[in-house]
Amino acid sequence: CIRDSSGETVEEPDYSKTIIFSSDDFREPGHLLQLVTIPPRTRQRLHLHKQQTEVFYILEGQALISLAGQDIVAWPGDAFVCSPGDEHSLWNQSEEAFRLVVFKINMPEADDSVWLEEGVS
Repeated sequence: CIRDSSGETVEEPDYSKTIIFSSDDFREPGHLLQLVTIPPRTRQRLHLHKQQTEVFYILEGQALISLAGQDIVAWPGDAFVCSPGDEHSLWNQSEEAFRLVVFKINMPEADDSVWLEEGVS
């Protein structure tokens, strides 16, 4: 499958995501590839996923990733696996956007995100 770069973009208060490949683009169900941007001085709400695994690959910027109880400073070229049930959030404390590719695996048809915090800090 070859796709152009005009994927759907979803804007949320604490992040935006652009779909690169939707689950319809894969032969196997339950996959999604997206570009996620955390704006400067923004912390994404703490959340988890019940069934899906997420693989993060950092493209640009620096952010603090809280993943399964560990705080890790993430830099371009770093990669992380977030398993089902792992609580996680991203905190961009810099003045530049933080961008990462997120590959979702075993994603159910209904959203399985559980947001553990309200609002944006």
